[in-house]
Amino acid sequence: MRRGAGLGAALALLAALALAGVAGYGRAPSPPAPGPGPLTVVQDDAELLYRSDAQMAGVLDDLRAAGVDWVRATAGWSVIAPAPEAIQRPAGFDATDPDAYPPGAWDRLDRLARMARERGIELNVDIAFWAPRWAVAQAGDAPDRERIVPDPRHFADFAQAVARRYPDAAAFTVWNEPNHNVFLLPQWEEGPDGDLEPAAPHVYRDMLHAAVPRLREAAPGATVLIGATSSLGAAEPQEADDRMSPMVFLRALACVDEALEPVRAGRCAGFRPLPGDGWSHHPYGDRLPPWEPSPQDEDVRMADLGRLTSTLDRLHESGRIERRLDLYLTELGYQTNPPDPTWDVTPEDAARWLSEAERIARADPRVRSTTHFLVRDLPEREGDSLRERWADYQTGLYFIDGRPKPTRAAFAAPLVALEAQPGRVALWGLVRPGEDERPWRVLTRPAGGGAWRELAAGVTRADGTLQATVPADPDATFLLEADVAGRTVTGAPVSGAR
Repeated sequence: MRRGAGLGAALALLAALALAGVAGYGRAPSPPAPGPGPLTVVQDDAELLYRSDAQMAGVLDDLRAAGVDWVRATAGWSVIAPAPEAIQRPAGFDATDPDAYPPGAWDRLDRLARMARERGIELNVDIAFWAPRWAVAQAGDAPDRERIVPDPRHFADFAQAVARRYPDAAAFTVWNEPNHNVFLLPQWEEGPDGDLEPAAPHVYRDMLHAAVPRLREAAPGATVLIGATSSLGAAEPQEADDRMSPMVFLRALACVDEALEPVRAGRCAGFRPLPGDGWSHHPYGDRLPPWEPSPQDEDVRMADLGRLTSTLDRLHESGRIERRLDLYLTELGYQTNPPDPTWDVTPEDAARWLSEAERIARADPRVRSTTHFLVRDLPEREGDSLRERWADYQTGLYFIDGRPKPTRAAFAAPLVALEAQPGRVALWGLVRPGEDERPWRVLTRPAGGGAWRELAAGVTRADGTLQATVPADPDATFLLEADVAGRTVTGAPVSGAR
């Protein structure tokens, strides 16, 4: 995952979003429990933490209308903590007490927690990057991105403060992508034989054991997610800073070898089972569509989820993980050109891939949440090359100027069309907004254009999904529509069955 410095950029409000008023801060009653099927989680710190009240209200209204259950937001340790560039922690500072932090430190998250809850959206807080200088073993190459061996005790203090500040949050995630060199270093270290061995998993395990008990004590009703792993990485690194593949990371975290047999020597001496309530993962596919498995068998893209869940199960059965962990997908998106001229996935491709990813995730009974990363594309930034200028994410549901991308429609009403047999097409779809059964219809028109006609219609299952196999030209274009609370929800056109 790439994250840049686009959070502070001033962007115009999405013209299509309705504005809503902002009431005073306070706890609201818990929203109704989500319906059957996985939750939907969206993250966009730029749009949900760094905009005006009116802009945030519009974004949250749009997400609620699209059927979002949770918003995921970062409690940035170095952003919230006092004296983040100092070598020593401030004297007398009680880092477990949220009221001991600088005035205004929690304002952005406070506002999001309140405004989301007013709309029936729950909060998933990432207790994450980066660390204050006084909380790491040594300074890194950038003073605002300290990540070299965060002190687990200091981190647990901060985690406790976050949970005490937001005891009604639906979930907390312990760090972000600890197998990625942008967020945790070192990833690897030299072993006794001179080869590079995993280092980050051992640092992260200490962070988990320190922080998870504090989170459970301060917010006993919240789900504590661990992992938050990036989908890609090295299994045979060349450098100590190479990001680590998620399966290598998981095995080292659980102190097992490739056969999942316990490792008891070295940094695994005195191993204790891993705590947590769910495993968070980010199954980005890079340039591969979601139905294609990764060419590297230690990576976990969307088509490889079974590899991850089966290993988590075996680790629980052997006592390496305290609980059987379901899978929470908490980041996913498809980079598009436009706007990123260095990429080769079109907005139309991304819409199709997003729908296919939803189908794959929902077919796995272990998946508890599906997800999308970014409401709006991040803008071009300064740089000497195109790749530097477009180093941030352009996976949004909206273009930079606020125009909806095809992914916005596909997110609300994803549709998959598969060629079942000659002259027949298998349809799978989801009406994300709404509850219980929802009326739907699939329209079709010839590949060369022409008028739309109804191809199939019915009522969704209680989880909003639908399936039908119908006589149809596989080269035709298909479109899902649904009636939800007096309005029509329309998906993105699907050009031809796959």
